[in-house]
Amino acid sequence: MHATERISIRTTPHAKAVIEQASSLLGLSVSQFILSTVYDKSVQMLKDQQIWSASEEDLKMLDSLLAEEPKATKELQELLKLGASID
Repeated sequence: MHATERISIRTTPHAKAVIEQASSLLGLSVSQFILSTVYDKSVQMLKDQQIWSASEEDLKMLDSLLAEEPKATKELQELLKLGASID
């Protein structure tokens, strides 16, 4: 991939020194380190956003399901009876 775009940032001397030290540990230039780190984080954030995105219809359905009274099944009632006798 041929890079054609530029990103320019300003930082504090301390932040720059920390970034230089970390990039050096990985054998990367500061630019390579910043780009790979920020790119990976951005991709992960976008994936997480897609996972948690829901349509208005989906949200309404979820809301109605959460608002319903839970129904005790026969199996649950039997299990609850056992719990009292386990003590």
